[in-house]
Amino acid sequence: MSSLWEQRAARNEVLFREVNENIARLEDRYGGSAQQPVFICECSNDSCTEHIPVDAETYQRVREHPRRFLVLPGHVDETLESRVEVHPAYVIVEKTGAAGEVAEQSS
Repeated sequence: MSSLWEQRAARNEVLFREVNENIARLEDRYGGSAQQPVFICECSNDSCTEHIPVDAETYQRVREHPRRFLVLPGHVDETLESRVEVHPAYVIVEKTGAAGEVAEQSS
């Protein structure tokens, strides 16, 4: 696997994180709805638009670490990341190698 591929995958994940940051800001600004916020899967697949139901507190906890992302079960890429926490509806992963460096620099 080339470092260039890792960097591209990490940029895709960072883009999804930026979308989720906007969702979180809107939730904060306009008050949460009766439902739990729904974020977009932050996996390396640039065509994935699946939703992850996760509470705002968990989302903020993940954002405290620039190398960590929320992905759906089955969307973990072992070549780019390691599992930090596994839950039925989502997995918290931490980017490693070049992907981790891109994620950290982009935060």
